[in-house]
Amino acid sequence: MTPRRHRRARACALALSLAAAGLLSAPAPAAAQSAADVAVAREIFIEGSEHASQGRWAQARERYERSLAIKRAPITLYSLGVAQQQTGQLVEALESFRAFLLEPSAPATKEYERLARQAVQELEGQVAALELRLTPADVAGVEVKVDGGVVPTAALGRPRPLNPGPHTVTASAPGYREARRSVVAAPGSRVVVVLSLEREPADLERKAAGPRASRATAPLGGAAASPAPDAGTSRVVPIVLLAGGLTTAAAGVAIGLLGVASASDAPTRDGDAADAARAQALAGDLVAGAGLAAAGAGVLVLLLDREPDGAPGKAAPARAALGPRGLTVRF
Repeated sequence: MTPRRHRRARACALALSLAAAGLLSAPAPAAAQSAADVAVAREIFIEGSEHASQGRWAQARERYERSLAIKRAPITLYSLGVAQQQTGQLVEALESFRAFLLEPSAPATKEYERLARQAVQELEGQVAALELRLTPADVAGVEVKVDGGVVPTAALGRPRPLNPGPHTVTASAPGYREARRSVVAAPGSRVVVVLSLEREPADLERKAAGPRASRATAPLGGAAASPAPDAGTSRVVPIVLLAGGLTTAAAGVAIGLLGVASASDAPTRDGDAADAARAQALAGDLVAGAGLAAAGAGVLVLLLDREPDGAPGKAAPARAALGPRGLTVRF
């Protein structure tokens, strides 16, 4: 604002302070402020006007805001708009002047209506506009802030009036990293800010592991299923069965051959020595049969758990398992 306008604003503030006694002493409705409240509001307003006449606009604005909080009066709205405009709060000043013009016209404030309309026209060309764009646009629970102030969800997607100067815009949502942009808005400009929300690494890992975890822990028949063993673990049991079965079968064959040899060397076919030899041969046959059965079970498990279609790294689900009741096979 030019020095001439500064002087004019100070003179206007002084004139307002002189008129404040009458303008803020109008009878208040019974349900509104008491006479004491009106008196306090008037005193604070006069203090603000004195600050304004000396060019202390920040102090004047603070007094006008306090006075308006106690008693809403058109003259206070207009004075607050002037102080806000002088301190760079153009968006706030624009709304104060508009609120003043919406008040019923009165002879005491009639002369200020023209000045308020001129201020509105001037401020509309100076206020910047902020256009926010979020990607992705369908994030649930997103919260957008401009200079630390939360933007209502209903206001997202609409141009937002912005005072000229530097600003910080942030967006956050559960499971996403905070997106932050710093911008400088020129007077009357339109600033487009794109905020890209990226998922937190831990959230990405949970999302990627979700389907696998669901398959591994899916309940079977109402009971929680244990995680499926990997390919290396699933081949240990059949290999042990195969190797142990072959070793046992070999031992059984050896025992059986010794029994046959002892039976051949027995002096008679019906004596104690012959009976012991035949028992030894039978035991060898039983041990050899058990070993062959274990080896066969190992081969069967290996065949059922082999990788499908020769695809490396894609082990088929286990179809055979050795439990308390023996070998269980599912097709």
